[in-house]
Order: sequence, then C-alpha cells, then structure tokens
Amino acid sequence: MKKKVLSVVSLTAALSMCVALAACGGSSSSSTAASTAGSTAASGSTAASGAATGDYVYSGDRLTLGGADSTGQMYAAAATIATTFSNSIEGLMVDATTSSGSNENALKVQTGDIELGMCSGDAAAAAVAGTGKFADAGACEDLRALGAAYASMSNWVALKSSGYTYLHDAVGGTFGVGPAASTSEQSALLGLSVCGITEENSTFQNVTLGDGADNVCNGTMTAATAFSGPPVGAQLNASVTKDCVWLGFTDEELDKVIEANPSYYKTVIPAGTYNGQDEDVPTFGVKTLVICSADLDKDLAYNLSKVLVEQSDDMIAGNASLSPMADTSFICTDLPIELHEGSAAYFTEAGLM
Repeated sequence: MKKKVLSVVSLTAALSMCVALAACGGSSSSSTAASTAGSTAASGSTAASGAATGDYVYSGDRLTLGGADSTGQMYAAAATIATTFSNSIEGLMVDATTSSGSNENALKVQTGDIELGMCSGDAAAAAVAGTGKFADAGACEDLRALGAAYASMSNWVALKSSGYTYLHDAVGGTFGVGPAASTSEQSALLGLSVCGITEENSTFQNVTLGDGADNVCNGTMTAATAFSGPPVGAQLNASVTKDCVWLGFTDEELDKVIEANPSYYKTVIPAGTYNGQDEDVPTFGVKTLVICSADLDKDLAYNLSKVLVEQSDDMIAGNASLSPMADTSFICTDLPIELHEGSAAYFTEAGLM
C-alpha cells in the first residue's frame, strides 16, 4: 500500500501540534508496537484467516493502529481490533501501538505516519474542522471513519441515601469533576452547566476518577464523574462497598448538551451495569472511532468495516468495552466525521445505512 502524502498539515504545523499536545499534558508515542498478527490473546477472537472477507486477499504493507496509553481502555480496544483485522483478512497484519491518544492518532493518520487510529468522536470532529487543539496545526481534512467501536459515557455516582435521581437534584453539593483538562472534566462541566449547577452555587474539585468515587463513599463529596465506558472500575468498586446511585439527565437537558457539543449523543447506562442499579440511567456519550485516511485503498476500507460488523461478537467476547458494537447501527450511524468511501459502500450494501 502506498504511503500517504502529507496534504493538509505541513511539517511545520505537525511540529507545532506536537508541541501543543505536550503543553496539554499529552505524552508522545512510545513507538512500542504490540504485534497482533495471528494472535488471539488480545481479543479472544477465533476468526479464521479470511473468514470475514470472502475472496478478498490483502497484499500491501503491514499496518499500524494507534491506540493510547498501554493501561487504558483505548489501547485495549486497539489491540482487540488489530488482532481481529489480522485474523480475518488473508495477508493482512496489523500492529496496535501506544500513543498519547486521540489527538496524536488523528495527526499521525493525517500525515501518513500510521494508517489507522483510535479517536474519540469529539477529537475527530475538531481535527477535521481544525478547531480546539488542532487550531494551530490546521484542519486534518483527510480523516475518515471506518466505524465506531465503543462509547465513553457520562457516569455520575452518588450515595443512594442522597435520594437523588438526576444530576440537577444535587445542586449545592461538592462535585468531583475529574482530572484537570481531561475529557471527564470537559464533559462534567458541560453536564453541570445545563443542570444549572455552577461554581457560584456549588463546589467543583479536580480529582482522579478513583479518588472521586472514594470521596463519594466516605461522604466528603456529593457526586463524582467519570467519562468512560461503563462500568467504570472505581465506581463499580464503590457500588460493592456502598449503596450507590447513578445520576441521569432529563431529555431537555440532554438536548442542551448535544446542542453545545454535537459530537455527543443520547444514550443510557443500562440497568445492571453497576451493583444495585435497577434502571437505565439517561446520559450522554461520545463514540470512539477507528479512523483512517481518505487515501486508504477502497477495497481495504470496505473489508475492514466488514470485519467490524461480522466479527463484532468475537471482539465483544474478548473485550466487554466493545459491547456497543452488538448494535450494528452503532458502528456506522450518527458519526461525527465522514465515513471512508469504501466503508460507506459496505454499510450501504449490507443495508445498515
């Protein structure tokens, strides 16, 4: 497969972006690729070579799929997906590699340093538009989506003894809004705002997700957030030691959230996700995408998206965070950036869009 050509982001802009990312606390990629070709350990997938793609045989170079920190959800998802791609398409080998996450992956896909990447929907939209952290580097107009893999959701935990149902019930309290400058803080501040909760009538504290859940349990904090795929480990542990409740949003509040950030979408934390959680909790989330360049071979993009759909059960079996993929419409609809033309062709042919 031919190397991508740098078409939008210049070398100078790319260097500026790296500096900007470093200033925002993101570390650069460790460039430690985890080889996934022919291995089923990362995902539990047992797909036979070529099983998902019929007669298609790949004959190009080895591909790299950018993940994130090796201990996080995004890298685990990347490893599972890379393994499944390798096991499902004859001749294809894909390596999952560590990186600083969505922003770095978007930039490197644009410049052709990597062929594939994991990217949260809001970061992908900002990259394509050239806004936010991409304002200095310029728009990554060549980014496309192969499909969505999992969702990060707004999880607000409180003690059941509070009697609260919705986040707005907790006005006047002390709120753990996640680490400073994190996606948890960004989503928390927006959610609190639409609920009429501000620093003028309440107290906000930057804490780790684990400390936030612990503080709720020991009574020093009213509610704490985590913007991640449920169940969030720290909050799940909290629900084992204390009777907890997860605070939701009204439909009107969710409309305001999505108006403010169209990359978000309405969703629910399903009943039974946490101990003692008997009902669905209405909330919002953002899809995490598998991205590529518009230059990616159309037939390859077609078959990679086909694997995402046809091997979703195997991937979910190996990595529960990918469970949203059980709904095939999740993979290909309401995405914040354009699908690759090959992916769109597959989803249309399969009757999914």
